[in-house]
Amino acid sequence: MEKVPASEIANRIIMLQGLLRENGVDVALIRQNADLFYFTGTVQDSHLIVPSSSEPLLIVRRSVERARDLSPIRPVAAMKSMGELAGAVSSACGGEPQTIGLELDVIPVNTFSLYSRKIFPQKNLVDISGLIRRVRMIKSAWEIQMMRRAASISKLLADWVPRLLKPGISELELCAELESLSLKAGNYGMYRCRAFNMEMVFGHILSGPNAAVPSYTDAPTGGPGISPAFAQGAGHKKISPGEVVSVDTMVFFNGYANDQTRNFCIGPPPRRLVEAYEFVRSVHDRLKTVARPGAVTGQLYETVWQWAKEAGWAKWFMGCQDPRITFVGHGMGVEVDEFPFLAERQNLELAQGMVFAFEPKIIIPGVGIAGLENTYLVTSEGIESFNEATEELVIS
Repeated sequence: MEKVPASEIANRIIMLQGLLRENGVDVALIRQNADLFYFTGTVQDSHLIVPSSSEPLLIVRRSVERARDLSPIRPVAAMKSMGELAGAVSSACGGEPQTIGLELDVIPVNTFSLYSRKIFPQKNLVDISGLIRRVRMIKSAWEIQMMRRAASISKLLADWVPRLLKPGISELELCAELESLSLKAGNYGMYRCRAFNMEMVFGHILSGPNAAVPSYTDAPTGGPGISPAFAQGAGHKKISPGEVVSVDTMVFFNGYANDQTRNFCIGPPPRRLVEAYEFVRSVHDRLKTVARPGAVTGQLYETVWQWAKEAGWAKWFMGCQDPRITFVGHGMGVEVDEFPFLAERQNLELAQGMVFAFEPKIIIPGVGIAGLENTYLVTSEGIESFNEATEELVIS
């Protein structure tokens, strides 16, 4: 088990404290698992108390022993009841704080009510989710190493597809084989999203017309899935020659994500999808000429859409019916929907150390989809793909 280095945790805490002071927040109270992992190195049932100008305190309900083993945060204290939380915050701050920052984008209303009415009455509770996400959006060298290792698993999966893809295999069977390979290679099989009701699965392994079936999920592809309880992803459909198979996989290694899409076909693919694939591949090449530090994310989104319109693909770009998704790329890290978003009306500038998945896709009803997705690192020179699997439409 590879622990998060103490230097990583220390740097993250320091960056958060700087933002707390800039925004007049006395103390951060961190509760959500993804943020706990990022700032402590563990997801034990706990609260992380981060005063703006003094040492943090991790107060743990369960398991204290595991938290002390996994996290470099000190001190780590036991908490038997929520009634102890206010005293712990005051102790960490060296007095009673007036402004307390919470992750109000993800904390349930009932939990917030408990904090505001019973634990911290008459305190100013403010949202610091944006500050936390700003700290998380710039990746360190260690985080980039974890994401490269996730990408190596993605490459393994793409390399295996031609060996597994045979006429008559179902989407679900192919997905199961690939997920098994990923787990053996280090993918831990749990996929974190921040957005409410945004549910994630290992793979959208979709073939032929099935691939163009829309879904409730906020993604360009959906697929029917195997149950209305989770109506997305691979279904029971058997794959036939001449159908483009989209293999869109999500891999997490040691807390960090990689998103990749590659296309395959048994025998000659439909001409229209070949043309579509040539277009989406060219979009990646063109993005590399304009995506660099200082580029504005919303402007990049509009530029990509303009390319689709000029090439005559707008009708099927990023969806085949309205409402379509309003992004072409999303940040990656410990969650799959981090900053930055290459999306409508976004004004964030790209900066060195950001990581995002870029996924231009064409969805044609009754025919299928053509898409290529890489996870990119923003460097001083531009963008670099973590994904080294061939970008060819692989025909077997």
